[in-house]
Amino acid sequence: MTPLSSSTLELTDLNGGDIYPGDFIKVEAHIINNGEAKENNIEVKLILSDYFKTDDACSWQIGSLNAGGEEFLSTNIEVNKDITSDVTAWCKLQIASDKIKPFTLPEYNVVIYGVKPFERYFIPIIGLHAVEDDIEIPSELYTSHFDSLCSILKNFGFETITFMDLLNHIDYGRALPEKAAIITSDDGYQDIYTNAFPILKKYDYKMTVFLVTGAIGDSETDRKMNTSFNPRTDVVRPILIWPEIIEMYDYGCEFQSHSVNHVRLGLASEEEFMYELTQSKNDIESHLGNQVLFLAWPYDNNSPEKWPLIPEAGYRGAVRYGTGIEDIRTINLNDIKRVEFNSYIPPQNYARYLGLIDIAIENIVDSYQKKTDEEFTVRYIIKNNDSQDIKISSLALELPDSIEFVSIEPGGYIDQLPGLSNGIYMWVSDLYEIKGKGEIDLKLRLKALNPGKCTIKFSITTNYSYLEGNDIELEVR
Repeated sequence: MTPLSSSTLELTDLNGGDIYPGDFIKVEAHIINNGEAKENNIEVKLILSDYFKTDDACSWQIGSLNAGGEEFLSTNIEVNKDITSDVTAWCKLQIASDKIKPFTLPEYNVVIYGVKPFERYFIPIIGLHAVEDDIEIPSELYTSHFDSLCSILKNFGFETITFMDLLNHIDYGRALPEKAAIITSDDGYQDIYTNAFPILKKYDYKMTVFLVTGAIGDSETDRKMNTSFNPRTDVVRPILIWPEIIEMYDYGCEFQSHSVNHVRLGLASEEEFMYELTQSKNDIESHLGNQVLFLAWPYDNNSPEKWPLIPEAGYRGAVRYGTGIEDIRTINLNDIKRVEFNSYIPPQNYARYLGLIDIAIENIVDSYQKKTDEEFTVRYIIKNNDSQDIKISSLALELPDSIEFVSIEPGGYIDQLPGLSNGIYMWVSDLYEIKGKGEIDLKLRLKALNPGKCTIKFSITTNYSYLEGNDIELEVR
């Protein structure tokens, strides 16, 4: 071992917590002579990556250190302010003496969280319960549908964040993904581990689980059922145990409070409210070592009268079950919105339901009154208001009996003839693509046949999601 090679380097954020642009960091070097002889003319130099800067000297001259001697050095450095995405920064020590050629200690790495405005504003926060292969009640979601949900989020360019990520954005401006979503599940069913967790890993996603901590066992032998906190339930399901929770937490999933006993917190006394929150917080933090700062209201029994108790119990926010898509500009941390998710919603409607699609379908027709045997043109313009390119897998035109398809008008984006199935004209291709902020169009030549009022319907499919355009209401005379 080279003398002085046992020296160490440590970085501490002087602002506390995570490191953000503009933070000041204390650098402490502990120089140790682990050799058997005295070292003279010791030189220590601090080498910084480009993400740091300092006005202080980053080199020290140490006259000498006897064998076993040590010296403590420190300085402050500043994190650059123009970091807009998460980066890993480093610094390292270079040490030399009159008998030792310059050598460097291993790099000390830290993560700097980028800061920038979240300009999309809307964050879909998805509220689930159980995820089962065979569901028994509507509040449960099929495993295959959970896979579809994650696939659709991924195809539309969404990345998952946690409530702590959201809080760090609100408090410090921490950069969020351009398209951020939060997937949550209440109660802590075992199927979140057995069914949902493999799918999360498949898509490199994470989720937040709100735990009823009084129902969490330590091992398989004391695994509890949901009847332990909901004896009137229509379906009996097993609950997570701590080893499963720890495995998911180590992967990156987040665990927050859903109380100890799943009580109606809005109706609880102040003493019961404080117990349910402080005890569940302690339960989770003692097992995982993380901060628990959010709760989900059991039964969605939210009460503004209890809001002042939330910070008293050591929390920053509370989450509803339902009420819509959250807007970061108007978020109320005591009343955070979620989108209720259940088996009533077909997967082809997920993107529209969660506000993932930013596509507009316009139609242009010169007149809404036509004469019998008159030919006319209908133009459909499909606009992509998102910056991400979007694939359109199919287009569908449904004509009434009084309107006939004649031909494709030249000059449009799509020039192939449609197929006809069950009275619906279909354009199907894997080549239709709308560039970010772009548009495509379809020009159709149609013919009015019989007098009367009629409706023309049009829809598209993108990323396994179905989107309807506005109907065209015509009157044929």
